[in-house]
Amino acid sequence: MTLQSDKIHEFAVPGRIAVATDLTDTDYLLPYAIAQARASRASLILIHAVLPHESSPMEGAAACYDPLRMDRDARLMLEGLARNVRDQRIECATAVRHGFVPDVISEVVRNSGAGRLILGTHGRRGVKKFVLGSVARQLLEAIEVPVCTVGPRAHKETMTPLETILHPVSLGGMHEASAALALELGRQFGAHVVLLHVVPPAPASARDSGRAIAVATEQLNRMIPADALPWTRVEIHPAHRTMVAEILAAAEETRAGLIVLGVHAPAHSWLPGTEPAAYRILVSAPCPVLSLRVNPSALALEAEREREANAISG
Repeated sequence: MTLQSDKIHEFAVPGRIAVATDLTDTDYLLPYAIAQARASRASLILIHAVLPHESSPMEGAAACYDPLRMDRDARLMLEGLARNVRDQRIECATAVRHGFVPDVISEVVRNSGAGRLILGTHGRRGVKKFVLGSVARQLLEAIEVPVCTVGPRAHKETMTPLETILHPVSLGGMHEASAALALELGRQFGAHVVLLHVVPPAPASARDSGRAIAVATEQLNRMIPADALPWTRVEIHPAHRTMVAEILAAAEETRAGLIVLGVHAPAHSWLPGTEPAAYRILVSAPCPVLSLRVNPSALALEAEREREANAISG
């Protein structure tokens, strides 16, 4: 079950990129946004949400919270940033809206026709217990286009040219679209693509790590188009640590500049305290993570339509 190739190309080379900002994160978000806009010759739109009066972000400060002043200050700041972006010959618009952050950003992304969203994430429980903020959670669930998150560790990294893209692959299914996106991005950036599969430990009675690695290697190699073979390689790692730790270690070892992640967890698994592996990777990765949300039911419907079309044409 795969997304159509033209959709994958649109995801890899968006015409417009949205950047959601809380106004304190532009110093590390904008360099990534500008680099990605240049690579795909895209325009940018900077988005900020002004919270309603009753939702003051400062506890006990609602009485002195002034949305109108916040609106004015946000517009002035974003317009100044936009001018700096335009000076670099990149088209840049701004959008300041009143409302709850996920609602505002989802609406602007949809109405602007943006093909990618960039935002920052923040750890809340210490280095080893990062959790994805509620805003980022809701956006990842609501946004149909790829979402590029810049986590706390990536904030501190000096941005370097994108030379390696890491794509963790689960062979349990629904990996074709995210793998195709990783390969298309590799083509766009002239980067090496590493397809990584972590082989989970098998029960002692059925343990044959050599066989498992051989099967996984064969499956991953079949995913690589002939024209991508020169700059794509497969790595199979037996799991000696947790799945998340193996993927993060691979990102460090390959010096990945981007992780492409397929996300298809149901909404109920996003509840606080139940973060699946994908979301722990987002906030712990040493580089930005581009997440492609895969809707299993939508993919099944698309596959059925393709089968019907093939039957008619046949």
